[in-house]
Amino acid sequence: MKSYLKIIAILLFPLAFIFFYANSSIQIPPPGWKLSKAHISIPSISIPDNSALVAEDPEPSSDSTSLASTFPSEEEKALTIDTTSHRILFFGDSMVEGLLRRMNCYAYANGYQMTNIVWYSSTTELWAKTDTLRYFLDKVKPTFVMVSLGANEQITKNPSECEAYIRQIIHEFGKTPFVWIGVPAWREDTGINDLTQQVVGKNRYFDSRGLTLQRGRDRMHPTFNAASLWMDTVAVWMSSPATAHPIRMNKPTDGRKHTYKTYALQPMKI
Repeated sequence: MKSYLKIIAILLFPLAFIFFYANSSIQIPPPGWKLSKAHISIPSISIPDNSALVAEDPEPSSDSTSLASTFPSEEEKALTIDTTSHRILFFGDSMVEGLLRRMNCYAYANGYQMTNIVWYSSTTELWAKTDTLRYFLDKVKPTFVMVSLGANEQITKNPSECEAYIRQIIHEFGKTPFVWIGVPAWREDTGINDLTQQVVGKNRYFDSRGLTLQRGRDRMHPTFNAASLWMDTVAVWMSSPATAHPIRMNKPTDGRKHTYKTYALQPMKI
């Protein structure tokens, strides 16, 4: 009798696996898709200097209170804000996992389509040297991009080496507007935040270093509640003239959790 039960369990396991993924917001990469592990030469990219990238708007503060007090009124914001129903691609390292939960709620509240990619332990080098980003840009065809990268390069010995990778990443966006959410540093970094801000531009870069966030057991990643507050602060900034391309980010009021397609990619070395 026990042998029959084992056979039945073996036969039912694949069906249970398929059912789980069919009903889960976490998606596995589609069949036939592979990462390119080959080293790709990063070309010299012509990107305007910072004077062209950075607007004359005041530098955004990392303190949520001062952010709210320095932003214009709702009437002033309405004159400049982009109200397009965007297709948003949000990608990066494991910090995205905490942010995306709240960002999904913003997407629902503002009529956006959302695709999230969490690539654990990823770096700017991995995103620049593999075909991963190009694959998802072609697949999603986003009208707005959000990036959260740099946590795994916070204490890199030579942060200047990341400049070419950052430039390659933003080169892939073409004319698509984007924002880059900086590392919520749990210790002093060796330069990745300043470098990214310099390359991306202050009006496309949210500096998270000044935020006080409750951390999880690893003492690095914010708790989900803290990440939600972090995303709320980012959202205020994203809808302000302090950004190069402000978009509608009305705060969710329904209190529900909302899910969108999310890809979880495992660590990989080049």
